[in-house]
Amino acid sequence: MTGSALVSLLTLWMLPFFSAIVIWALGPQLRRAAGVLGSAAVLLSFVLACALFGVATAPGGLHVTPLIGWAPGFTFGLLLDPLSLVWVLIITGVGGLIHLYSIGYMAADKAVARFFAYLNFFVFAMLTLVLSDNLVGLLVGWGLVGVASYFLIGFWFYKPSAVAAALKAFVINVFGDVGLMYAIFVLYGATGSIAYADVFAKAASLPSGVILTACIALFIAAAAKSAQVPLQTWLPDAMEGPTPVSALIHAATMVTAGVYLIARFAPLWNASPQAQELVGTIGAVTALLAAILGTAQWDIKRILAYSTMSQIGYMIMGVGVGAYEAGVLHFFTHAFFKAQLFLGAGLVIHALHEEQDIRKMGGLRRRTPFAFVAMAIGTLAIIGVPGFSGFYSKDAVIYGTLEHGHPLLYAAAVVTAGITAYYMFRMLFVAFGGHYRGEVPEARLGMAQREPSEPVHAREGHVPDWVMQIPVGVLIVGSIGAGYLAIGGAQSPWWRFLSSLYGGAQATAPAPISELLSSLIVLAIVIAGVAVAYYRYGTRSATASAVERLRGEALRMPAVLTNAFYFDAAIELLFVRPARRLGALFAGFVDPAVIDAGVRDVVWLTGAAGYLFRALQTGLVRGYALTIVASAACFVAWFVLTGAAR
Repeated sequence: MTGSALVSLLTLWMLPFFSAIVIWALGPQLRRAAGVLGSAAVLLSFVLACALFGVATAPGGLHVTPLIGWAPGFTFGLLLDPLSLVWVLIITGVGGLIHLYSIGYMAADKAVARFFAYLNFFVFAMLTLVLSDNLVGLLVGWGLVGVASYFLIGFWFYKPSAVAAALKAFVINVFGDVGLMYAIFVLYGATGSIAYADVFAKAASLPSGVILTACIALFIAAAAKSAQVPLQTWLPDAMEGPTPVSALIHAATMVTAGVYLIARFAPLWNASPQAQELVGTIGAVTALLAAILGTAQWDIKRILAYSTMSQIGYMIMGVGVGAYEAGVLHFFTHAFFKAQLFLGAGLVIHALHEEQDIRKMGGLRRRTPFAFVAMAIGTLAIIGVPGFSGFYSKDAVIYGTLEHGHPLLYAAAVVTAGITAYYMFRMLFVAFGGHYRGEVPEARLGMAQREPSEPVHAREGHVPDWVMQIPVGVLIVGSIGAGYLAIGGAQSPWWRFLSSLYGGAQATAPAPISELLSSLIVLAIVIAGVAVAYYRYGTRSATASAVERLRGEALRMPAVLTNAFYFDAAIELLFVRPARRLGALFAGFVDPAVIDAGVRDVVWLTGAAGYLFRALQTGLVRGYALTIVASAACFVAWFVLTGAAR
């Protein structure tokens, strides 16, 4: 790597960090300029990443730039290759657009400088995670992302629900951090190095038990960060944060860290069929369960949260079974249409005075036409309609399961596609079709202003200006066009781009059907899902009686769905309550009666010994002489007795 390329790489990595420090330190002085500074820093990092495209794709595999080293096998450097470049472009490109959007969305918030400081710190943490060339650097970025997400989810810290959601996300992610740390111990013990290059070079020669153990530990970390079963419960609650946070963290970057982890450690997964089976199965189960739960949601952001969980299940399934190019492609396209969906939802929420319940919407197609177009295009992309980016990536993942010999996962993925089409069009029909059912007078939609005395998070909406609309417009282009990079299969630009890492598409089993027939089957299931949603929510009779129908549906919703398959209850019963009882035991008995008592006993014994010796210091010579004589007599007696015993 040339000197100029190294400077560019270091700059794009550190620029968000330094901008976060400046914004944090000078926030009161910067005020609204904090958003401009934060956005400029991230977008400049994106420009530098684009300039490094040729370096990342140059022949030679991993392009590592060592920075520091402190022992053999212990070095830290930056890794730039096609895989890390994909994530860097999304983190800084889509992230920069979300930054611009946030300038408008957070304009009424008094803590806007703190918000952008957190955003830029998060971007730096994600860049550290994906650019690190070693396990320890990965762990540092992994942990910093968890901390940054805690700050952002709990940004409105005066809301108890936001604080609880931030704490829940942090605890579950720390559980994943433990899995990553254990994997590092296992891999270092087996290879004697923390560098990716050394670990991957020795992967084929490692015992199968070591590889399986390391892969399971790595997947625990991936499941926690990417909200996979059974560690998925934090993601829907994380919607308590501002909508741009949902778009940045829970659509385009943080929740896809698990996908990056598996794709990065592909040599380990390729050497362990059992690990691939485990990961692929959990990804499919997560995709299906999350899609089912999406049918029971009324909060527009929670609907998108469950769709995120489901789509990441697709990605995890893809990279898990070995279809790495397809899994990473779905990450790439998903970043565009899911960020667009969240930001489009933000336009609606902004216009409706923070209303998020789709039952209180309706008729918004006429009132918020730009938001409707954005949400409609994002929906067409996520369900995989031909011509939109999701069609090329999701179908590639689904067919990849067949190519790698997993027909049951294929069936689960196809069913999930139909359910996704149903609940996403359900959201569109209920929120944008029919007549307005909300509490805010229609005449005030999108025009009322927040009173200064109201809480800073209760931003009364106004017509979104260009700062919010332009980022959504750019994302629309990506939602339509990003998938075209994959046209042509193994000969497409996308597969050639990743060929240096994965060697192109490599099927492990002859697929029983062609890719075209598979796409037609998936499309038929998707159309069926849309048709069911239209029949239930989009027809004239359905919209005419929408209020009664929606109220009745909410009352009849099965408890297993409204309680999210009781995962939270199970975690509460199996982990939270025992942990609280153990904490109460330590607080009520172990701490005061054992730990504190031990400290008190040492203090008492020391004082008693001091008192005893102080009593012996009489100052009388005859007393000292008597002590010496008595001690000598005891010594002689001990000597005589022990000598006689021998």
